[in-house]
Formats: sequence, structure tokens, C-alpha cells
Amino acid sequence: MQISNQLQRGAVEHAHVDFEKMYDVAKHLHENPDVRDEFAKDPEAYVFRFNGLKVQDGHHLHVADENNNLFPPEEYGVFGAEERTAWGRSEIRVGYKTTSLVDCC
Repeated sequence: MQISNQLQRGAVEHAHVDFEKMYDVAKHLHENPDVRDEFAKDPEAYVFRFNGLKVQDGHHLHVADENNNLFPPEEYGVFGAEERTAWGRSEIRVGYKTTSLVDCC
């Protein structure tokens, strides 16, 4: 099944994430909420400029706030849309207080 293969691949890839750098980004975004809009414009470029964090091919980033809102917001239909009857998503979150950096694939 395609979804199972995708989720298994994502789980293996998440074992290679740089959790320390993700934590540093989450802490920075928590302590500097005014940069959230800049981050949301191009999260992968932002984190690379910030501390050299490289996002794996096929992955993307969000920051999640205390209400689980994602920035940038997920595009409509990526998951949970009525017309999408089957989907899978693998993500890992590394947080500081009420802010987390989310790596999705």
C-alpha cells in the first residue's frame, strides 16, 4: 500500500533529523515572535540561514503555536479534506515551551 510505504519511509528519514538545530529554531521563534512572518515566507531557507539546518528532500517545515496553528498554514487539501479519502503524514516536532518546529513528509 502506497500510504504505508510513505509513512515507513518518513519514519526512517525522521531518524536523521538534527534535533538540536530544530530545538534552537523553535526557541528562537518562541522568543522572537516578530520573525514568524519572515519564517513563514520560506521556512527551509530561514532555518538554513539561522543555524545551517538542512531540510531533507521531500520534507517541509512549519512552526506550531500553543493552539497547534501551523505557520505557514498547510495548503487546503493536504490532509483532512473531504475529497481526500486516504492520506498519510509523518511529522516530528521539536519544541521550546509552547512553540514547536514541525518537520513533515
